Amino acid sequence: MSWIVGVEGIRSAFPDGCAVTMGVFDGVHRGHTALLEATARWARTHGVPAVAVTFDPHPAALLAPQHCPPMLCTLAHRVERLLQQGIDYVIVQPFTAAFAQLSAQEFIERVLIRRLQARAVVVGDDFRFGRGREGSVETLRAAGLFEVIVVASISDESGERISSTRIRALIQAGELERAIALLGEPLHWTGVAVRGDRRGRGFGYPTANLVPIEPLITPPSGVYACRAQVCLSSLRAAKSDEEQVYPAAVSVGKPPMFENARGRIEAHLIGFADRDLYGRVLTLQFLKRLRPQHPFNSVDALLKQMAEDVEQTRQLVQEVQSRR
Repeated sequence: MSWIVGVEGIRSAFPDGCAVTMGVFDGVHRGHTALLEATARWARTHGVPAVAVTFDPHPAALLAPQHCPPMLCTLAHRVERLLQQGIDYVIVQPFTAAFAQLSAQEFIERVLIRRLQARAVVVGDDFRFGRGREGSVETLRAAGLFEVIVVASISDESGERISSTRIRALIQAGELERAIALLGEPLHWTGVAVRGDRRGRGFGYPTANLVPIEPLITPPSGVYACRAQVCLSSLRAAKSDEEQVYPAAVSVGKPPMFENARGRIEAHLIGFADRDLYGRVLTLQFLKRLRPQHPFNSVDALLKQMAEDVEQTRQLVQEVQSRR
């Protein structure tokens, strides 16, 4: 299993051809599963690799930046999820101005045939490609150069289509648990720890103040129960794959008790030794919204609520881990 940046550098990587599916795959949610399964199934049957081409950045970042959505997860997590679902190779295709100008026919010839040597192309029924979105399923079929497998969109139990757009809307509306059900996993949010006001440390609840490493969607203001994966190396040190996981009570948004506080994401890692987190990368898995942000009558009342938040988080994470 592997991943490759750009089709431009591929030279005879798939001499026997491949089965390929394409898209942004933001969140790699339940709606993407049928595409990935169909690609892997065709590939196994015909003895060739299963390939997923994912575009980065989101095409809207180039074509309509004012409407570009925040992403549901980092690129690294997207690649990891694709590989977990039966894909052998992930190609991260930089969505550049030059790439966006390829006509549908040029895309077929240069990408699907010359570089990937595709024998099967697996797409959703609404798939569009090429300059001005001129290409469609019919365009792929008319080429007559590979098998075209069209997968119908996937709906949830209510009959509504599962899509990245819908999941973003649910998160922004505060319906985190419904969004998680469509993602098929907790919402993953990755950031790097920076210096904050150190207010939490003075209260006995030290927090990591986080800024996102990519333009990621952030749940609405509130207090959340999360699992936190801590990369043991910092951005300044040599990269390490070793991680530790902790329950984390996470505050999103401006704390209303403190007039000069800035809106941010702050994570209190339960059971984490009081070590320097500055420069370290943390991935938060948002499990549940515990409560909204609201002011308290006194610091003592705030501390009592923080203790309850921590205990609820501890119990919830224990329940989640016991079900694994």
